[in-house]
Amino acid sequence: MNTIMAQAVNEVNDLMSNDTLRSKSKLSMPSSAKYFFMALFIGLLLLILIMGAKALRDAPPAAIQVSSEGLTSTQYQTLKQAMDQQKVSSFFTTDLQALRDIVIGMAWVDQVSVTRDWQQGIVITALPKQAIANFGTERLVDAKGVVFVPTDNKDLRQQSFANLQGEVDQAPVIMQQMQQVNDWYAPIDMQVEDIILTKRMTWLIRFDNGLRVIVDNENTAQKLLNLSQLLGNQLSSRRDEVQSVDLRYKNGFTITWHAIEPVVATTDATDASSKVDSTKVDSTKVTSSKVDNTKPDSTQVTSSKVDTKVATTDISTTEVDPTNRP
Repeated sequence: MNTIMAQAVNEVNDLMSNDTLRSKSKLSMPSSAKYFFMALFIGLLLLILIMGAKALRDAPPAAIQVSSEGLTSTQYQTLKQAMDQQKVSSFFTTDLQALRDIVIGMAWVDQVSVTRDWQQGIVITALPKQAIANFGTERLVDAKGVVFVPTDNKDLRQQSFANLQGEVDQAPVIMQQMQQVNDWYAPIDMQVEDIILTKRMTWLIRFDNGLRVIVDNENTAQKLLNLSQLLGNQLSSRRDEVQSVDLRYKNGFTITWHAIEPVVATTDATDASSKVDSTKVDSTKVTSSKVDNTKPDSTQVTSSKVDTKVATTDISTTEVDPTNRP
């Protein structure tokens, strides 16, 4: 009995499996049709790619827009003219890095941004270098010590700019030295007006009050700092009398003082005190080489003033007729 039941079940399973295979065979696609549709899909994809590439190639050149933000009129016109001369491709194929390299290659440009904008096209935004001093007579220098030629020569005549001179590759060193010196001398109201670094590494500095300082390359910073402290303390009362300071000494320095102008005295010729006192001739120099009392109308004694200088002179330089002495 069990054997008969098992055979019946097997026969039913065989029939069901045969029906399933027949249904699958009816739904299956021939291999040739599969290859046809695959080839058709690849062909359409290639056609789309080719048409897209052709459309990009035949697209009109992208428009270049230069932003005027942060630029002077001269800088804007200079940048715009340079960009108008560039040959660019379409909006998508234009080499943005190449345009950026061209702009950043301009001496006066500090930063640049090149972007794509759906409405404006290729947008170029540049920021100029900010000059803080003159370098030589035809160039400027920024806070980083970068030397550049400005777009407008009027920028070379800034009265507030200090003047730096030296080798171009030493510009960052000169700029750093000037900023440091200005910090040290700011408490005594002195700022650098001219600073020169020679080929022998000697510093020549002129301040806005006329003081000139020369210092070598040995312990330069310490010497300049010590001088600022000296001018602010021991020499504070005589600071304006100092003409120049030479710091090229190991254990000291020399000071050149402004020449003191001689005292000038005036004398009225009609006053009785205008008579020449022979006891004081050795300390007074009469400006006239000869005094003739017989002709008062033609001598300097009768003039309203007689210039005298307090200085020791040889009495032989003045001739006086003893016969006419009162």
